[in-house]
Amino acid sequence: MTDCSIIICTRNRAAVLEKTLNAFQSVRVPSGLCVELIVADNGSVDHTAEVIRCAMHPEIKIRHVYESLPGKSRAQNTALAAAEGDVLLFTDDDVVPAVDWIEKMSKPLLDRRCEAVTGRILLAESLRRPWFTPMHEVWLAIVREPASYSPELIGASMGIHRSVFDQIGSFDEDLGPGASGFGEETLLWMQMKEAGFRVLPVSDTHVVHYPEAVRLLRASWLAAAERFGNTGAYIMHHWEHSRERFPIAQLFWVRSKLFLRNRLRPAPVLDNEGCPAWEMSYLVRIAALRSWIIESRKPRNYVRYGLYKIARKSH
Repeated sequence: MTDCSIIICTRNRAAVLEKTLNAFQSVRVPSGLCVELIVADNGSVDHTAEVIRCAMHPEIKIRHVYESLPGKSRAQNTALAAAEGDVLLFTDDDVVPAVDWIEKMSKPLLDRRCEAVTGRILLAESLRRPWFTPMHEVWLAIVREPASYSPELIGASMGIHRSVFDQIGSFDEDLGPGASGFGEETLLWMQMKEAGFRVLPVSDTHVVHYPEAVRLLRASWLAAAERFGNTGAYIMHHWEHSRERFPIAQLFWVRSKLFLRNRLRPAPVLDNEGCPAWEMSYLVRIAALRSWIIESRKPRNYVRYGLYKIARKSH
């Protein structure tokens, strides 16, 4: 019987995934715990399948599941359906976990002290920059210390008891990479709070995140701002049932402010590292307003603060 299922989603990142799977060879499996590692392959056309097939661990069964339709949330839901454990640990395909990561992340869930855990996420030292602000760190999923009050789920290091999904259907497939860009674990966390589930911060273990260096380029920050805005608008309309007042006027006003500020301080070129936090904030707001105007014309996907997506009849 499997106690704990580790889930990693990936798409066309075979070289990065291989390093992560190799790193798991050093992770300790607690005595008496039966663990599997599921790699959810989201339609890769590189040699991802071979990397998974060759991966080995003396105490962990490594499994390959395939989801051809694009979207990380779809891949996660496919992995959830295949997973055998009651404890579900999630991480990314570009991390190095601490040796005690499985033990420390799974124990509160196995002991039923909570329904979810969230852990520390550190950035690889080679990618740290002196110009980082707290906003840059959040966007790179850095969690130096999970908040003790209402700790938020972050996909690179989180754990969820299977019983959660008995009340909350699944990850929303309109959110996350391959769809809105972000937010699949954010909405799940918001739904968990609404349902009264307990989320426990785990501060005595960590994963080290090794995102691609291209994530630091200005063009990547701009693209991320667009995705954050789209995600926020989706949650606002479909789940919170909130409204924007005079969105077209707001959009004109924010764009005007951004234009004037850029005139005073011209933006760097796209292939340079960095993007000012103030500019990122403006761009998120612009994307959110633009996206909300579109989303607000659609039928809502949830009742207000709902735990299940509304099923729609196919035609």
